[in-house]
Amino acid sequence: MKRIDADIIVVGAGLVGLVAAIVFAKQNKQIVLLDAQPKAAKKLETDKQAAWDERIYALTPGTETWLKALEVWQHVDLSRANAIHAMHLWDETSDEPLELSDNDANLPKLGLIIENQNLIQALWQQIDALGVTLITDAKCKFLENTEQHVQLGLEDGTIISTKLLVAADGVNSWVRQRANITVKQKDFQQTAIVANFLAEKNHSNIARQWFASHETLALLPLPDKYVSMVWSVSTERANELLKLPSRQFAVAVQAQSRDVLGELKQIGNHVSFKLNQQTATNLIAERVVLVGDAAHQIHPMAGQGMNLGFRDVMQLASSLIKLNTMQDIGERTFLRQYERARKTDIVAMSGLTSGLDNLFASDSGMIKKVTNWGLRQLNSQTTLIKLLIQQAAA
Repeated sequence: MKRIDADIIVVGAGLVGLVAAIVFAKQNKQIVLLDAQPKAAKKLETDKQAAWDERIYALTPGTETWLKALEVWQHVDLSRANAIHAMHLWDETSDEPLELSDNDANLPKLGLIIENQNLIQALWQQIDALGVTLITDAKCKFLENTEQHVQLGLEDGTIISTKLLVAADGVNSWVRQRANITVKQKDFQQTAIVANFLAEKNHSNIARQWFASHETLALLPLPDKYVSMVWSVSTERANELLKLPSRQFAVAVQAQSRDVLGELKQIGNHVSFKLNQQTATNLIAERVVLVGDAAHQIHPMAGQGMNLGFRDVMQLASSLIKLNTMQDIGERTFLRQYERARKTDIVAMSGLTSGLDNLFASDSGMIKKVTNWGLRQLNSQTTLIKLLIQQAAA
């Protein structure tokens, strides 16, 4: 039986788990990172000629700045990332979009589109540089609390003892379930379809989004004339769209986007996933803290899911750095401070995305008129637009 002692265990090696391991290692904590995937599945070199990854993220300037401070950004392939300088939003009846620009808020950009593979490779390189203890093909077996530690047992017989366990193991978090933390769920009865396209017209570094009844289409700028599409529709309609050949599917996207980018040619495959909202009733348990999808899953409408997870780690890291060396990092009073600090942001973002979906899905003629009028009026309110942009870019 192998025994390991650590200051912090991070369970889960997705984007949020990797960045958590990095930030805590840079605070001189002894970290053990558990990855359920085998080692052979990790650290694959990115093929610069490969088709665009279907999984992309819109990082806020605040997130980008933080990743630079963590020295992750030096490993990012910036030739495969693209800045967002403006956002154009349409509702069902508007001919002219609501326009939000970085110039409106005196910002260099509103965000950055980056592929999952690009960012995750950069994080892995920084993990290697910091010498984080990594256990791959890690299958968790049990979780036990002692007076001053929590012990995590693996199926291979390894037992890891730590002061704090960070659960970054996703929507179906094993740690969350073993810690007896329940979740509140909402099924949007929608499916998101994700694909990439080569556009006839230049996207001009504009992120475009169309809102319809219980439906949202986003075209996000990639380098050159490529765009990444996220189309959230009813599951029934998604099933119909997914049956279409790529050319017919591209025509459907082109029509839904009002032909603003001209002809669209699909690059690679399209993938889909069901849309649910899930929020943990608690973010902490005995020497356990939840981050990322283990803590919350939101509608992709606002494109803020990954930034929300990164902000979990930012808050936890900020709280940890304020503790003196004699304080217990797994002490419940400290963990409650993290929970209180994060709940406002999580509830607000979950409410925003769910509320917007309900608003545009409403069958009420009056609500639709008010919504459409509101978008038109907002276009002329420069002060409010500036505030909206600064909030979104944080």
